[in-house]
Amino acid sequence: MALSPIDTLIDQKLASLGFTVQELALARDAATKNKTPFLQEVEILNKVNSRAILEALAPVMSCPCVHLEDRDIPQNIIDLIPKDLAEKLRIIPIDRSANNLIVATGNPLSLEIVKSIQKKTNFFARLVLASELRLDESIKKYYASYLDVSTLQIEDVVSANSANSRQEIGGDNADDAGITRLANYILQQCLVQGASDVHVEPYETDMRVRLRVDGALRELLKVKLSWRDALLTKMKIMAKMNISEKRLPQDANMNVSIGGRPVDFRVNSLPTAYGEKIVMRILDKGSLQTDMTKLGFEADDLRRFKDCIHQANGMVLVTGPTGSGKTVTLYSALAELNKSTDNIVTAEDPVEFTLPGINQVPIRNDIGLDFKTALKAFLRQDPDIIMVGEIRDLETAEIAMKAALTGHMVLSTLHTNSAPETVTRLLNMGVEPFNLVSALTCVVAQRLIRKVCSRCAAPDPDVTPQILIDMGFHPDYASKVVAMKGKGCATCNNTGEKGRTAIHEVLVMTEDVKQAVAKKFAPMELKQVCMKSGMRSLRQSALLKVAQGVISVTEVLAMTMPDNDIDRSDQDAA
Repeated sequence: MALSPIDTLIDQKLASLGFTVQELALARDAATKNKTPFLQEVEILNKVNSRAILEALAPVMSCPCVHLEDRDIPQNIIDLIPKDLAEKLRIIPIDRSANNLIVATGNPLSLEIVKSIQKKTNFFARLVLASELRLDESIKKYYASYLDVSTLQIEDVVSANSANSRQEIGGDNADDAGITRLANYILQQCLVQGASDVHVEPYETDMRVRLRVDGALRELLKVKLSWRDALLTKMKIMAKMNISEKRLPQDANMNVSIGGRPVDFRVNSLPTAYGEKIVMRILDKGSLQTDMTKLGFEADDLRRFKDCIHQANGMVLVTGPTGSGKTVTLYSALAELNKSTDNIVTAEDPVEFTLPGINQVPIRNDIGLDFKTALKAFLRQDPDIIMVGEIRDLETAEIAMKAALTGHMVLSTLHTNSAPETVTRLLNMGVEPFNLVSALTCVVAQRLIRKVCSRCAAPDPDVTPQILIDMGFHPDYASKVVAMKGKGCATCNNTGEKGRTAIHEVLVMTEDVKQAVAKKFAPMELKQVCMKSGMRSLRQSALLKVAQGVISVTEVLAMTMPDNDIDRSDQDAA
């Protein structure tokens, strides 16, 4: 059979590398017989290394080549193409640029691959040439922990996105195999949907299972009444709880492997009118983000924060409400500071993620090992850096400040609404102003805020320049800002929002701020001094992300207070 013009050019290039006409003919015959790609059979001949073959053929195919063995592809890029599609088309995603997905393949001339990717993912595919043998290795490597829900064989599962909002699962009678499949499905969906928590809630006639995704609870499914008690018992057994105790709350940890991926769950049961409600917090080690450049900091704020944590001594506090990402920020700071020359000790309630090279102590209030007891012990452990999970009382605050004043770097958290309020809270606890200004180096206040879905983002026609001015934009700049919002698509579950980023206040204790603290300025006056000293408020941080098209105006109004509304913020904090 006559070769096409492109196949003729490919043969000529391969001949220039030393392949004979007979060898290429054998490779084509093997590809036809085994139903494998021609390039794979050429590589199997092992006459020339794959890198040389790719670099020779890339100009012929008018595309770049990529050496997969040299790449470490992030999991969030892998997740953009489902496992079944990757295996069917023999492709692997390697990068993304806006709405373009860069995909490695042994057949970059294939229009079928481009169309299939666009139909399945709504991305425009840019194909690059890769080794067929390396593609096989990479697909096995990167999709080893991919969660293939189709293999779970759970009958009658209805997507929570369908018109039927009251889904039921399973038959009339709960059997052990069915309950196990159901429990596995729920746990796997936590990772599939990127949830932070799962709520299993019993009611009079059924049971509801909800996942917290991007800070909001979404219903996953409903379970028939006949399955309710069996599912609760199964989950308590998995968490090694006392299944006979149903009158009192219980806490436990659950360690499981999902698709070869280790995941820890923090489990709590709570007696309710119709049985025990179970809430599980997902502690996915694979999702822990310790790269400080990816935490949402603006470049100048990140520089100031890094400068403060790298000082020889002092106290750095990360503040915000529950669920604002304080722990991740602290872990990223510890990862930044973690060196073999330093002794780092932490007291945590509980230890959510283990970090190699760091001595992590779990708090045990039941035996008297609280934060202040751990902190006192740390000072006799020759530490360089100390992390205290939370400052809850005056004694802990004073010990932490003593450590900061005696040559240690101390990191901790506090539940306050803003960076200036943190200073006020410590003073109200009873901390002496002269100790506070001497010990405190930096306060970071943060919130997690939902991002506009990048797949369906579009300009928001309802946002006028005047609305932007009222929110805090300068009049000269407001007309240049294009506010974005998501229209809603399958990627974002038709919410218009996908993923979260953080907004920050980074308060560095300058001389002006120290003087204001020493004089016990009122919160509003202190905030004004902090902003004059270079602090960007949470509202200003959010507005920057509006201008960048990352978040919507609606999120800004929901998650931040105006900078001229200090009194109301104080009332909320109280």
